[in-house]
Amino acid sequence: MTVTFTLSRRAHWRAIRDVTKRTLSYKVSVGVLLALPIAILAFGLARGPSVGPYLLNNLALLLFGPLIVFVGFPYTYRLTVNRAHKNNALLAQPQTFELGGDRLIMRGPLHNSDVNWRAINQASETKDNFLFFVSKYNAYFIPKEGMTVDEIHALRSTIAEHLPNRADLRSDDPRQQNAAA
Repeated sequence: MTVTFTLSRRAHWRAIRDVTKRTLSYKVSVGVLLALPIAILAFGLARGPSVGPYLLNNLALLLFGPLIVFVGFPYTYRLTVNRAHKNNALLAQPQTFELGGDRLIMRGPLHNSDVNWRAINQASETKDNFLFFVSKYNAYFIPKEGMTVDEIHALRSTIAEHLPNRADLRSDDPRQQNAAA
């Protein structure tokens, strides 16, 4: 199977987000940054009637974690993508992924690369991407943006065929759509 696409900034941003969300460091960071305001709020509520001044005095700490998680992280992804697209001629060119035989081949007018299927630790499908992990934190990706439903089904079948027991693919059943997200 062959998939050709020109990578948009939006699709690139989504892929970075999808890969990052799977890392332990991201999960721990989000947990700590969101637990801090909850702990401050709980401590304030335990103080009784003087909760208002306490929360006002700690307003910066209450807002810091959620702002970092919901504004800061997405903003850093956007900065990363903008810099990459500004300085990388490969990203402006059409990318072609060929999935077949014993390897995944990625090529474009300025590059050519291939990876043996054995080198791919896991393939995951998210709402927006197909991710091919070659390490815990590094993945090649195919954005779903611009793909038809039939192409997505065909790609799922091809991935399942080449990566049995290493593919975490979404179901067509709407009740199971969040399972692999």
